[in-house]
Amino acid sequence: MLGAGPAAVRPNPLRRLKAIAASTRTNVSKRYAARPVFVPGRISSQLRHGDLLFVSEPLNVALPLERAIREVGLSTIRWLKERGGVNVNNDATAEHVAMVVADAYGRAVSVIEAVRLLGVRVLPLEGFFAEFVTGTEFLHGRVIGTSETDRRKAVSYALLRTGASYSDDFAPPSPLATTPWSQSFYCSSLADYAYRSALGKELVFTDEPFPLMFEPRTFWEDYYKVQGLEIPEGYGSNPTLLLHSDRVAVEKLDFTIGDKNEEFHEMF
Repeated sequence: MLGAGPAAVRPNPLRRLKAIAASTRTNVSKRYAARPVFVPGRISSQLRHGDLLFVSEPLNVALPLERAIREVGLSTIRWLKERGGVNVNNDATAEHVAMVVADAYGRAVSVIEAVRLLGVRVLPLEGFFAEFVTGTEFLHGRVIGTSETDRRKAVSYALLRTGASYSDDFAPPSPLATTPWSQSFYCSSLADYAYRSALGKELVFTDEPFPLMFEPRTFWEDYYKVQGLEIPEGYGSNPTLLLHSDRVAVEKLDFTIGDKNEEFHEMF
């Protein structure tokens, strides 16, 4: 009779999360070591656990892709205005959004975000700011009417999904996933579903589902066609939707990136 052999080792989700986060920080530190960004204490102190950091990059509308990205943002603002759910009287658009993570003393030390190719990752605050080019504007958002407990739950939801893949087709996270990190997210969906979970609501930032917008349609159809993909359909979100939602209080961060970096975040 053969022996039973050693018992199977059960995976430890917390150990896995810490390992991924540590690896992410190490890789990022190598990228921006030659371009350190100092984040003033006044900036880190005004950012709260669970707050949103919006990124508005200087788009060159003479370029077709960047003009199309801008048009998606403007179409989103028009959609909100038609429904009376806009909190800012301007046409500022955002190409990315991340969630702030604070330490035990309430100081903002990092962000958690979903980015194309890399998926959901944790970044030091300095590393986050270092990734964007000269002229980028950063806006600080707070979800209105949330408690400290709500915000803590939202951040915990996001952190548990560290290592999850990026949702290239902008599909919502699958409720059938066996582990949090086997779901997939794009940047605004991570923040959206984190607050949906924390508040126990089907919708947080709008009163009705937001249809994914790709304008001008012909440009985006060609854009996805050359990648062998069809244009995504369905409902979801984007950073501009959250930026202009009347559920978010927004202020511009008085913070400037002084050096150029070649890496851009993709839309959403």
